[in-house]
Amino acid sequence: MTTNFPTSIDSLTNPLTTDPMNNPSHADQHADANDAIEAIETQIGTTAAPVLARLASPTFTGVPAAPTAPLATNSTQLATTAFVIANAATGPQGSQGSTGSQGSTGSQGSTGSQGATGSQGTAGSQGSTGSQGSAGAQGAQGSGSQGSQGSTGSQGSAGSQGSQGATGSGSQGAQGSDGAQGTAGSQGSQGATGAGTQGAQGSDGAQGATGSQGSTGAQGTTGSQGSAGAQGTTGSQGATGAQGVAGPQGSTGSQGPTGSQGATGAQGAAGSQGTTGSQGTAGSQGSQGATGSVASFGFTSGLYYRTLGTAGDSTAVVNTTVYTPFIISETKTFDRIAIATVASYVGTGSVRLGIYNNDSTTGKPTTVVLDAGTVATTAASTVYQITISQSLTAGTYWLAFNMQTAAATPSYRGLFASVASSYGYLISTTGSPTADAGVWTQASVTGAFATAGTLASTVSGAVPTLRVV
Repeated sequence: MTTNFPTSIDSLTNPLTTDPMNNPSHADQHADANDAIEAIETQIGTTAAPVLARLASPTFTGVPAAPTAPLATNSTQLATTAFVIANAATGPQGSQGSTGSQGSTGSQGSTGSQGATGSQGTAGSQGSTGSQGSAGAQGAQGSGSQGSQGSTGSQGSAGSQGSQGATGSGSQGAQGSDGAQGTAGSQGSQGATGAGTQGAQGSDGAQGATGSQGSTGAQGTTGSQGSAGAQGTTGSQGATGAQGVAGPQGSTGSQGPTGSQGATGAQGAAGSQGTTGSQGTAGSQGSQGATGSVASFGFTSGLYYRTLGTAGDSTAVVNTTVYTPFIISETKTFDRIAIATVASYVGTGSVRLGIYNNDSTTGKPTTVVLDAGTVATTAASTVYQITISQSLTAGTYWLAFNMQTAAATPSYRGLFASVASSYGYLISTTGSPTADAGVWTQASVTGAFATAGTLASTVSGAVPTLRVV
């Protein structure tokens, strides 16, 4: 091949690892590299006949170019002809000596009429202006009086003046007489001319001392404190609000019937009158009747029990616990807790069932008696139950239901509970005789049961049942 170097960079093709030794050919592979190496050597040259300049002691030919350094650069950088001319043409301006005060100017005499001006000869070409010398470093700005002006640097040489065109021959009008010249103020001495680089800026004078602070006037005397006004009379005590209504009395267990009185023994026969006969022996005391049992509602083994209320379908809300009251009158043990789906149920859900204690002060569920765990509900009209072994003493409890995974249509067996216990007190609004609500609910309950939190009242919900042993 023929190389494109130095006109442009060659694009050489490397053989692939999968290429055979003859494709591309062995000769072509070496020819590509050899042509490129030869072109590079030709471009560089040899020691005897170099084409490119060497780094050490190079000898340039032609018109070598280099970047022009900024004015007044003082380093080992190459100086171009442009840099040399610019630095030689105009020296830096030194500081101006102080100027004397200007004398008053005399009045201007009247000006004579202007003679016609001859035609202007052509102006010679303007010589090039030397570059401006670099400015000296700026002195720090003091806040005091102005320091003396630095001396003026020497003026760089001006470019050659073009030849002056011939002056026209029009006669000059007579010059009006000048008014008397006012006395000129004395000329300030010319500062010494600098030699080349800009003289350093004179440092600013020191800050004048700050005048002393005027003395502070004497503080005026403080006026005397006015006497305090008399204390106003205390208002009368407001009437005490009416006493709130007392909460309902907890239920008292019913009194068992009193046992029957034992029969009285027979009276002994009286002795004959006269000498007092011996006293007959007293009849034996009748035995005490047996104590009656406490009245009980009664439970039948194997049956399921729940709270009072009207049965019906209830749509559950996910992660909301429903608490329904459960009252028993004697200690019993239960072996099942159950929930039932209804005919409209669709899908698969998961419900958690349990039992809570009752707070006898507030009538609300409090701590957990039993967390029976969860059971999956997958079909309509089906009873789902969890095996337990839980003994409950006589009292009030709350059966807890919580749907933790929602079915598509979560319809469970529930009831309408308009009151919270067998006494019929309402839990929705204190003191409202028209409200209906017998069920507590708690939102955002996930995972295992814990102590009941913030509760709201409602009238219905899904209700578990307990089976008595």
